[in-house]
Amino acid sequence: CVAAVRSLSTVHTTELQPVGSAWKVHESVYMTAAANGLTQRRPRAATPPPPAAPAPGSPVSIPAPNLAEKQVITNGKAVKKAEDVAESEAILQIYLLSGARGIFQTTRICAGPLLVSMSQEYGYSTEDKGRILSAFAAGYAFTQVVGGMAADRFGGAPVIQFGLMTSALSLCLLPVAADAGLTEVWWLLWLMGLTQGPTYPAQLVTTAQWVSGSLRSYASALGAAGSTAGALFALGLTPPVASRLGWRAAAYLMGAATLVFAVIWQFYGRSKPAQAQVKTTSASAEQSVPWQLRVWKLLRIFTALPVLAVYFAHSTHNFVRYFLTGWMPTYYHEILHASADNTAVQLVIPDVVGLLMSFVSAHIGRSLQQKGTLSALGVRRVFATISFLGAALGLVATAQATTIQGVTACQCFVHGLATLQGLGFGASYLDVSKHHNGLITGVGNTIATAASFASPVFASYVLTLGGQGGMSPEDWQRLFLAFAASNILGVIIYTVFVSVDPVDDDERSDATLSVNSKDAPKIPDSSTMSAQSNGSKKQQ
Repeated sequence: CVAAVRSLSTVHTTELQPVGSAWKVHESVYMTAAANGLTQRRPRAATPPPPAAPAPGSPVSIPAPNLAEKQVITNGKAVKKAEDVAESEAILQIYLLSGARGIFQTTRICAGPLLVSMSQEYGYSTEDKGRILSAFAAGYAFTQVVGGMAADRFGGAPVIQFGLMTSALSLCLLPVAADAGLTEVWWLLWLMGLTQGPTYPAQLVTTAQWVSGSLRSYASALGAAGSTAGALFALGLTPPVASRLGWRAAAYLMGAATLVFAVIWQFYGRSKPAQAQVKTTSASAEQSVPWQLRVWKLLRIFTALPVLAVYFAHSTHNFVRYFLTGWMPTYYHEILHASADNTAVQLVIPDVVGLLMSFVSAHIGRSLQQKGTLSALGVRRVFATISFLGAALGLVATAQATTIQGVTACQCFVHGLATLQGLGFGASYLDVSKHHNGLITGVGNTIATAASFASPVFASYVLTLGGQGGMSPEDWQRLFLAFAASNILGVIIYTVFVSVDPVDDDERSDATLSVNSKDAPKIPDSSTMSAQSNGSKKQQ
């Protein structure tokens, strides 16, 4: 536009020069000249005669092929092929990240089944078992934020690799620690949680680097499916191996499986695509920003309503989830009077339904977004609403069910719809930030972990309100309704304030322009362009 205005000003301020039989001037100047009788009409160009027919026996010339058009077609095919290759690489990383999440979930949960055999050998009391089971979570909560910052700076792949190696080593050293004593077991599991804490934010940072558009919903849903599959793998494989081969063999097996996946991740896992653009913001530019401004920008990010909505939805999801994980075995045993084996079966069935729903919802969400039926924001709101409200209805139905089969059916409804959050707040973690995915995820997972700890405490408080020590069905009905109400509150907060626009989209560009303002290009405004068109020499 600037070049056009400059050429226009040159025409306006230059003496009219005839070229051929016409004037090459702007329309307004030409009309002025025509009014003064200075111009003449441009003669119409003569139509060229048609080509003569070739004489009999003379060679016929064949027109040369349009190489430019052929090159365009070739380039289009090359671009299409490159896009297909990039998408296949992204899908490979999605599957690897889903597998890593499942492996981490397996190493985290297998300690519970192993503890059954360990307590028989070492005579652990109830308090000892409680301490051992709390060790992993105590270490896990410390490194969420630090791990997210490390993933933002160094990439998610090395953080995930470190977590895989330390988890495998911890499981292989578990028999040694158990022989040494209870304190050694506690510290070993604490260290495993400490080194595994950064892996969840690192997985989301890596996912955000690889996927965009409809693949974000697909990747988030498959991540939730990997977590569910890992839990089922640990609960289904660890007890039979421990009962037949011993708990030491089961620990070695889980450690070896984790180590094998660590080798696979080392060869194929990547933090971001190879062709990803290097960040344009220099380190010196970021260091030149005062620390007070950095703190203010981070506070602005963490207090943004879309970020707080994601945190609230994540905390609500964990609040209900860990109530069901911790208290449903007690409900089956003490209220429904189910046997131990029957209780184990009834608890596994809802998780299987949740796993199947995770795979189905991943494909449905991606298809809806690709076809344009729902936008990215529409996918987040619709699936989060179905998940929260459906789970709330399932909890209300659970409160009214009186048979084991009826409660299990209601729990299948709850668990199946709860997995749809992979397309809800789980995918929002990939949308809400452009430069601080790891940090935001680390803070959010820490807050959600606190909600996980608060859930059983709240449940025990509600159960004691009836004065019967939580042994009456009425106390449990009140408890199910309370957690259903929390789901309704979660869907209201999330759907109102959720957004797919990054809250820090212009952060680094603003910082770079503030530091390098002298080098920033000066774009002329409308007044400057008007002055240039009138022949003025003024510059902005």
